[in-house]
Amino acid sequence: MLDLRIKEYLSRVGIRKISELDTALIETYGQEEGENHIDQMTKLFDLSEERLMYGSKDMPYLHRQEELVDYVNQSMKMSILAASFYDYVFFRRVMDYLLKYERYWTGDILDIGCGNGILACFLAMLHPESSVTGLDLSRNAVSVAEELAGSLSAENVHFACAKESGGRTYDTLFSCRTVHENVVWRPLIEESKAAPLSTEEQTKRHEEYAKTLSAFVKPQGYLISVERYEDDSAYAGFLCALTGAGLCTVKGTRMQFSCKNGDEMAVFQTAVFQQAEM
Repeated sequence: MLDLRIKEYLSRVGIRKISELDTALIETYGQEEGENHIDQMTKLFDLSEERLMYGSKDMPYLHRQEELVDYVNQSMKMSILAASFYDYVFFRRVMDYLLKYERYWTGDILDIGCGNGILACFLAMLHPESSVTGLDLSRNAVSVAEELAGSLSAENVHFACAKESGGRTYDTLFSCRTVHENVVWRPLIEESKAAPLSTEEQTKRHEEYAKTLSAFVKPQGYLISVERYEDDSAYAGFLCALTGAGLCTVKGTRMQFSCKNGDEMAVFQTAVFQQAEM
């Protein structure tokens, strides 16, 4: 049974089940403006999908969806609509996991890749004694997150553009759906045609970002990770890379869940890791 705190929080934020985003946009903005949003979002979605599939010259994987992200986060109203469609069930699953392992949320908390701040604000309200920081590359997303925190009167959370992180370390790092954007992947069409990489090769692919995550965590601090992976060699490589960076899995915290992500089903791996004592 879903924790009442999750239901109350999502209701307060305005996250609700939406079956058709197009219909919701027209109901919210009216026919003409709604159709314009649908048209613009479709074009940006197709552009980002093309970049992910075929690559885009020298554009890093991390930036191939940024125009779509900025458009969706042009306002809190738009952001909440999109989140309701794409992440309604996902948020419920993640929040349930965060509550299950509440004991690992201590001291200063960093949500890296916080997006519109829905999960960061949830953490801030759950842990009023902690200071929560949310970082994201999208200034539009940061602006929405700040507005959301204000509407919730969450005074122990603040947000900043990712490039303004300042090299701090934290007691607890939350990384949710960040790895695929930051690890060097070949265009998806090349990935699909290539022979699967071994765990050793996948470990090498993930090493640089694993070190980046590790650098944010204080000695004996925690990383809580939620990533879109099958339980395969790619995820095994990520785990090995984290271990090599000093982050070891906390026994009994690994969990897999699947949910509808927009129009598709997606599988996610979750786990808690502890930083080695320096």
